[in-house]
Amino acid sequence: MRETLARAVEAATGYVEVSLRRRWSTAVVLRRQRIEVATEYHAFGGVARCLAPGRGWGAVAFADPERAEAAVRRAVELSHETQPERPIVLAPIPIRQIDEPGEIDGDPRLVPLAHKRELLESLTAELASTDRRIVDSRTSYGDMVVESWLATSEGVWRHDRRAESTLAAVAMASAGGATERALESVATPGGWSAAASGGALFRRVAERAVGRLDAGLVPPGRYPFVFDPRVSGGVVLQALVNLCRYPSRGLERDLLPLGTRIGPEILSVGDDPTAAGLRGSLALDDEGTPATHTMVVQNGVVVSHLHTRETAGREGVAPTGHALAPALRSIPAARPTNPYLVKGRGDAAELLAEVSLGVYVADLLGLAVDGRQLTITPAVAWMIRHGALAEPVKCPAISADLYAFFGRLDRVGGDFVWDQSAASLHETGPLRPITTGAPHTRFLDLEVGSLYT
Repeated sequence: MRETLARAVEAATGYVEVSLRRRWSTAVVLRRQRIEVATEYHAFGGVARCLAPGRGWGAVAFADPERAEAAVRRAVELSHETQPERPIVLAPIPIRQIDEPGEIDGDPRLVPLAHKRELLESLTAELASTDRRIVDSRTSYGDMVVESWLATSEGVWRHDRRAESTLAAVAMASAGGATERALESVATPGGWSAAASGGALFRRVAERAVGRLDAGLVPPGRYPFVFDPRVSGGVVLQALVNLCRYPSRGLERDLLPLGTRIGPEILSVGDDPTAAGLRGSLALDDEGTPATHTMVVQNGVVVSHLHTRETAGREGVAPTGHALAPALRSIPAARPTNPYLVKGRGDAAELLAEVSLGVYVADLLGLAVDGRQLTITPAVAWMIRHGALAEPVKCPAISADLYAFFGRLDRVGGDFVWDQSAASLHETGPLRPITTGAPHTRFLDLEVGSLYT
């Protein structure tokens, strides 16, 4: 493969970049005990990009490695046909050559589809037997192995292989005319051997769905909220890091300007693609830039953005190693990998102890940012009474101005953890694995309305 891609990048003048991926994946989905999906997928996909001097990008997708050289020639032609309004400058990067295909613990490609189906059927049966009020479920198992190659005319070479397995479950419970649901997922770097311990997750989903049947409503009003690490990490990803990734040319998107005060001194947020053992970690990004630990918010102020080589060149800064192309045949854009909230002090008990009446949120159904408006929809919640968790409750969506929301951040705990759920950035198109990290957080004076308005 190296010789094939080397010939391709040598076939043209200007900057040339050829990326190629080979993906194997399996998906099994059950509705109750009935199989809905059982697929095995194997495909190549590549993109040749060229930037001729003084011109814009030319890009051609291809599916056969032997077509890489022809794709480069066509990309060169397309580049020469462009006339950008301003010159495209690629920020310089150190040249690295990495060849780390890696061994996979329990290669899922060697496990028959029937065994994967049997595992999911067993876990689904365990979910259904948890409580007689469980009336429906949708469960899934998935795995993928992705082998990637990248060669550039500057001499960058990257070859790696990674595997991941995922389990997910949605449970529906019903009683007395009321119906509630709960959902959860787990994603583990590695192969088949990482997927066999999902029973606890499936039981937990069933118990949460049943527990919501008798939960009362949070009365409308303003409350202090304590968010668990998963919720805190999700908020940081969607409401901060996602707004600190510099948009590619022609893709308009909100961007928090440098120097903006977004929260108090205790708010510091970064993205660390170098963190060991996480789904989003990498050595080189999809342009060949070394991955860099980047702080985007420091002591409440936006101090940096996530960049590709092009966006960094446009702004006159160093690229951060966050140029990622999630699909087999897609163009790299600035995307987060392992966003996290810097820990503070104390644990959940300390954050709860100072709350006379409030709400504790342990999981989310949804989180959306529309302009400056943030909407958080809790999935699992309890009332806090006199400094301790009390009864489970159904909590309506929390809606607030983005700046006002983070301005109400009161405490950041010290109990930092990485979230192992199958998280991804909310955007259209294929998604690349992402892992969030955070401790417990506490926000004051957040408004809750009616669940039915």
